[in-house]
Amino acid sequence: MIRLMPGLVVFAACAAFAQIAAPAPVFEVASVKPAAPTNLPDFWCGMDPAQFSCTHITLKTLLLRAYDLRSDQLAGPSSIDGERYDITAKMPPGATKEQFNPMLQNLLVERFGLAVHREMRDLPYYELVVAKGGPKLKDPEKAPAGEPSPAQAERAAGGSPRMSRDKDGLPMLPPGIPRMMAFPLDGTVHVLARMQTVARLLNMLEPQMGRKVVDKTGLTGTYDFSLFFAPDPAKMVYFGPPAAPEPPSGQAGVLDAVSDPAPTLPAALESQLGLKLESKKGPVEVLVIDKVNRTPTEN
Repeated sequence: MIRLMPGLVVFAACAAFAQIAAPAPVFEVASVKPAAPTNLPDFWCGMDPAQFSCTHITLKTLLLRAYDLRSDQLAGPSSIDGERYDITAKMPPGATKEQFNPMLQNLLVERFGLAVHREMRDLPYYELVVAKGGPKLKDPEKAPAGEPSPAQAERAAGGSPRMSRDKDGLPMLPPGIPRMMAFPLDGTVHVLARMQTVARLLNMLEPQMGRKVVDKTGLTGTYDFSLFFAPDPAKMVYFGPPAAPEPPSGQAGVLDAVSDPAPTLPAALESQLGLKLESKKGPVEVLVIDKVNRTPTEN
């Protein structure tokens, strides 16, 4: 028979209790109120070390951000994508990036009475495969021989790598520096990548497609590539500057006619990168909303 020392049992119990009872990170103070009508077609969000703020944002978008979800991973009433809110929240001193999502989750619980649970559901997803004709990803371009890479030169000067711009005003990423950036431009998205893996590409594809994407390409290296496509506004989640207002009446047709329409993301993947999305169905973890109030509690 094995005897446990009482002191150790008490210590273990206290340690477990302390872990459970540790306070969750919260915003120092937050203002949450229904948004006033606006002519902006979408929301705006911004964050710095001192403050997080959103204008004209839906509960659905907040939930996707707070729980790091794709749109297919959230199940709840249609009202979460209807009402819009303005939020300003003060970050506590020393708050880390990892603490932000829990703080936003707590805000939703406290102000909207949010209650959720997780479950597995059989849902559509995508497999990314190599298209007929083979991949069109390029081997990484190296920095010029005999010269320090742009990253090394800028680090020595105490700055960050400078980037030239092409005729369209898009940055030209210098070779030899792992980086992937997406730029919205006139209703399209331009993705530029240096020394990136297919797994990194998947991180961009999932929120844009609104579904889980599984890598079945067998491509294990790092690559340079660029991708140009028209995003689906119903699926993409984008935190960025305010959207531009609609063009004046009578000009929309003229603006649309000056250039060919951009391809959809699946079409762009196949024609530009030699990769293809194939529809499948299988188990996906979903966050289910049990309760949420449309009117937030007072500030």
